Amino acid sequence: MSTKQPNWKLVAQLGDVNPLDHGGLFVYEDATGVYPPEMAKLDPPEDSMADSPQAKWTEYRAILEPCTFIGGILSDNKFHAAHPAWFADSIGSIANSMDIPVSELIDSITNGNTPYRAAAWQAIGDYHGWENLDQYPLSFTREEIESRYPRETWRV
Repeated sequence: MSTKQPNWKLVAQLGDVNPLDHGGLFVYEDATGVYPPEMAKLDPPEDSMADSPQAKWTEYRAILEPCTFIGGILSDNKFHAAHPAWFADSIGSIANSMDIPVSELIDSITNGNTPYRAAAWQAIGDYHGWENLDQYPLSFTREEIESRYPRETWRV
């Protein structure tokens, strides 16, 4: 186990141009090379609540697990590639929901390109619910979320 702390570098911001008001996906890589890439999905409160002091933004964070596709098996287990990923049975439905071929989704989730893999994991989270990727999301007030995601860091 490494004692190095991650040094997160934003490599992509997917979604709306204004992620604080309309949601977005932030994709990070560890500049130290020790930790795997991660993504943070930001969900704003409902429009009717956005100006309320009680409004909360939800942040789901997940590791961008690399998957394999060997012998027709989509796996998220690097040690046991013959064990299908928990979402493998629904990969066709996930691809349909994105209106893309299954092969394109599989290519994205097995790809070494971090933003491509993030887009695939985003589709899985959107389809199955983000609670399946992060069971303990964080909540923030407007002030906290603006501090956590300053406007100058949104663009890569």
